[in-house]
Amino acid sequence: MSFRMKRGAAIRFTPMVVAALAMGCSNDSPVAPTSLNNDADLQSSASAATSGAPAEGIVVEGVSVPGVALGDTRAQVEDAYGDPLWCQSVEEAGDRASCAFPVIGGGQVDVRYRGPDGGHASNSPDDIVRSIRWYEAVSGWITTAGVNTTLAKENPEAVVAAYPDARVTYTQWGTVYSIVAYEQGIGVLWAPDFYRGTTHIHMWIGAPGAAPPEPQLLTRVTDIDLTATKVKGKREIRALVRVQNEKSLAAAEATVFARWSRPDGSTQAVEDVTSGSGYAYFEIIGAARGTHTLTVEDVVLDGYEFDRDNSVLSGSIKVK
Repeated sequence: MSFRMKRGAAIRFTPMVVAALAMGCSNDSPVAPTSLNNDADLQSSASAATSGAPAEGIVVEGVSVPGVALGDTRAQVEDAYGDPLWCQSVEEAGDRASCAFPVIGGGQVDVRYRGPDGGHASNSPDDIVRSIRWYEAVSGWITTAGVNTTLAKENPEAVVAAYPDARVTYTQWGTVYSIVAYEQGIGVLWAPDFYRGTTHIHMWIGAPGAAPPEPQLLTRVTDIDLTATKVKGKREIRALVRVQNEKSLAAAEATVFARWSRPDGSTQAVEDVTSGSGYAYFEIIGAARGTHTLTVEDVVLDGYEFDRDNSVLSGSIKVK
């Protein structure tokens, strides 16, 4: 496993999480997500205008993309890009706060609106552009730092180098998952498609601002599973200790320090390193009759703090 804590946090994905992230990812036309408030205010792509966003141009971080700028009104966006492919309500039914537009030559750009007073959008021509997101097929949009979706796809580390002050997040495999240059108002996401074994690129701009505090990285023991069996006349105890991070994902390569307590009152210190699925393994061969208890004393993982208060710290089993 690879950790790169100096510039960003490492995160881990189970196959289910990766599959969830893959839903809606597409090279050309990301699928319109289900409306958060069940508002069916969507427009069919068949009725969308044949116009669209320009295929090429300069993206000014935190300011504008080809044809549209942050702070433009909904009316100005539709004058520039034509009718949206579809719109989705987000905070309130009927607000049409997120709209997708075609890009000439292929691809899609999503525009997110807010109200002119800073509140929620209201499907008004005066709604203001809050953020803009585009996808992999829109390779002709190049930022002032020289980044486009093609470069992001082929050389993620070059994107990291282009924004040296950005916050970088890595996957458990050591690959770049996202960068966000808060003070410049731009971000790039490498969205994995688990089923197809590939990665899709999302880029966006928003209003520049101060970076939020770094999230606290935690490990927690979420389960201690003990089983007792008898093999060739010997009693055996096996324990699986499950360790997860603050996102409830597997914490791999964490060292678990624990202690066995036996029926005669004796104890034994043990330790193991968690697997890629976040499990540490302990056993006793030739266990005596009576109650055996495994107590977790610490979990050590570089850059993480052990959340003792929210962990399962012991488990017991009675051997007959």
